[in-house]
Amino acid sequence: MVEIDIARAGAATGLDLETGPEGSEHAGRPVQCLHLSPTVAPELETALEQAPAGCGRCIGRGVDQGPDSVFLVLERGQPLQGPVAAEGPGSLAALGERAADWQGRHPASRLPVSDGYRRGVLQQQVRERADAVAGGLGAGARTVLDAELQHQGLYRFEDLPLAGSYWRSVRLYPEGAGLADLVVPPAPVPAFWQLARIALAVIVDAAGQPDPARYRALLAGYNTRRPLNAIERGAAPTLLRLAALDDWLLALETGAESDADAARQRLVALQAEAARLQGVWIRAAA
Repeated sequence: MVEIDIARAGAATGLDLETGPEGSEHAGRPVQCLHLSPTVAPELETALEQAPAGCGRCIGRGVDQGPDSVFLVLERGQPLQGPVAAEGPGSLAALGERAADWQGRHPASRLPVSDGYRRGVLQQQVRERADAVAGGLGAGARTVLDAELQHQGLYRFEDLPLAGSYWRSVRLYPEGAGLADLVVPPAPVPAFWQLARIALAVIVDAAGQPDPARYRALLAGYNTRRPLNAIERGAAPTLLRLAALDDWLLALETGAESDADAARQRLVALQAEAARLQGVWIRAAA
């Protein structure tokens, strides 16, 4: 969010918001400002009121009279300072449980049909973003991109259970590691997309190597609250690779060259891990 939007969010909610190193801040702590249509906001607010500790709690709400929209200000947590704990309220299993709980609180059915929500938007958006940056890539990077788009095109994610929103990141709250950076997409996305984003953040290292034991712990917590069906287990490794592609495209779009190189190498490593990743998920969910 740019400074003018942060100012608008502060004016609408009555909160003293400032621009910090990571974006919006309130009282010196990172926050997230969500700008929503008035038809989408009520169900999301209800879900946030019921969300457990360890998720971005809503601390402010206001109406932006100009375009008639709603601002929500959420706690964002601090950056992670090390691996997520193996046990306790901020553990990998707890993250999986919170992810599953959130999907139950804000599924695709909570979105207003009249707003044009449709299936398949995740793949469509990624392909459009890839097309926009492909012309500036070298031959090697273009080969990686084309190979991944071809792989992703083999799957029909619109057949998966759908979510109305998802937490994109893992950050540190007083309770420990928790879910942060809520996204309300323009259309429903696969419910498992949220867990793929979380898994990429906490069980895959910078070189793209997943930790199978930590992977299983995250999945086990998720599976206890919302048992995975067969199609989700089959699509899980592909969605994890899609999350890595998402990060690479974001780095390319923002012009962060070193980040883009690192994100591309991580995707390449995950491509090479495809068979082993499939085995991890199937055994863990059995």
